Amino acid sequence: MNDDLFERRQAQRHTTLNLLEYDILSPEGAVEGMGMARTVNISGTGLLLETGQFFDSGQKLRITLGLNNTLVKLVGQVVHSEPVDDELCNTGVMFVEFSEEDRQVYQAYFENLHAAADS
Repeated sequence: MNDDLFERRQAQRHTTLNLLEYDILSPEGAVEGMGMARTVNISGTGLLLETGQFFDSGQKLRITLGLNNTLVKLVGQVVHSEPVDDELCNTGVMFVEFSEEDRQVYQAYFENLHAAADS
């Protein structure tokens, strides 16, 4: 996939900017906070988000993601969160929960990005 010796991701990524909102979930599933972000890139297994907030690794987020004219809901777990500058962080999120309908919508969107990149 990538010749970079420091690349740890196993899934292919596609650059795409999509707005989303998230709820920060406690270990018990209660909402502890909320915010807005945008995707930097997406894969079949996760998202890289640009946020104004730093997250702890393992933190769970309930995400509502806008894909074209469709909203997709999912729960993800923060894998890493790194500052970009004084105002922004890049946060890697791995998918942990999807409804089947939302998974199909997301997968179709991702496959369309993949097909467009190959042409």
